[in-house]
Amino acid sequence: MNKKGKLHYAWWIMIASSAIYAASVGIIVSCAGLLYRAVAEDFEVGVSEISLYTSLMYLTITVLLPFAGKILNKFDIRYVLTLAGLVNALAFGLMGTYNSVFPFYFSGIALGIGSTFLIYGSIPLIMNNWFKAKVGTTLGIAMAFMGIGGAVFAQITALFIESIGWRLTYIVLGMIVAILILPFSIFVIRSKPEELNMRPYGADEAKNTDHEPAVQKTSATGVTKSAAMRSPAFYLVMLFTGLFGLASTVSFHVPNFVQSVGFTAAMAAVGVTCVTIGQTGGKFLLGAINDRFGVKAALFVGIGSGMIGVIALLISDSFGIGILYAGALLFGVGFSGSTLLPPVVIREVFGGRDYASIYTTIMSASTLGVAFGTTLFSYLYDLTSSYYIVFIIVIAIFIVSISSSLFSLAWKKRLNV
Repeated sequence: MNKKGKLHYAWWIMIASSAIYAASVGIIVSCAGLLYRAVAEDFEVGVSEISLYTSLMYLTITVLLPFAGKILNKFDIRYVLTLAGLVNALAFGLMGTYNSVFPFYFSGIALGIGSTFLIYGSIPLIMNNWFKAKVGTTLGIAMAFMGIGGAVFAQITALFIESIGWRLTYIVLGMIVAILILPFSIFVIRSKPEELNMRPYGADEAKNTDHEPAVQKTSATGVTKSAAMRSPAFYLVMLFTGLFGLASTVSFHVPNFVQSVGFTAAMAAVGVTCVTIGQTGGKFLLGAINDRFGVKAALFVGIGSGMIGVIALLISDSFGIGILYAGALLFGVGFSGSTLLPPVVIREVFGGRDYASIYTTIMSASTLGVAFGTTLFSYLYDLTSSYYIVFIIVIAIFIVSISSSLFSLAWKKRLNV
């Protein structure tokens, strides 16, 4: 039972989730691009050879994600997240000890194993178990720490690279990952309120309100996964999700792009911070737009911001650092949609009846897109010594992505959701 006047334990779950996102995305993902160039120059190799470890990370996630639910159902989630946190902290920290490119790829695979559970497999499910009211708001707050963590640690990473070198930077960041994840995964995280003889936050209110997010209202309706997979809508949503993930990998290349057009490493760090600020604010903005005006409006604002941001980056060498920062900020808003909008579209099109299974399958397309894009864009840069062709491709990807999402929404009526 829950005692009135006391902070509901669900809020501690939100805090723990926020810390896990700050470490697993804010450090390991968002700061990766700041280190690519330093390592590549020291090893005298192309940036694409270093960034390949990130591709391997996301390929690993793509393979494991369909099985994540079964593992989380079979084992205590505390043990799973603790082990995943240890794996990620060690894999990232050990990068500072490597003397060649090849070991980075082993770390990339290890990071993929840990990130499957830390980023994709657990937090949305835990939050939905603990919150029956305000689930959309609280999940949005937790996910915002992907960007907040990135904004903070991008500056710390840039400072560390300049002062202690990239090797010690990896080691120190690996230690911070462990500090942010392990205390929460061991002592705070619980899969369900029943484990503590409690009820979810807002369990009573959720039955009587018409103002909660669609995740609650549609939980008993929708189509089965098998029915969804027989419809073109499933593959349109998968195309949308995969392409959005592919386009989002521009975020990894912002620091290298900034330096490639003649700006300093410090300016590159500010560029990354702009992306992460846009990413953080974008989650709140797109969530509010979706609740107020619907999923189509959120899609246009999210993808439109990303497209305008890329165009601004494209012309920034002619118009100055201010345009570059503005472009990075707008792209960050679009980037936020790569994790926020696919779940919204999935639920809107297919309902909540078999949501978890459909979600994990479709999100595999996003991780595959990230894996492919990270190396593809690095290779194109190494081949042309420019990001211009990359940005043109990304603009085209955004156009196809929003088109496929709109077609999938139009198909919804045929599914009788």
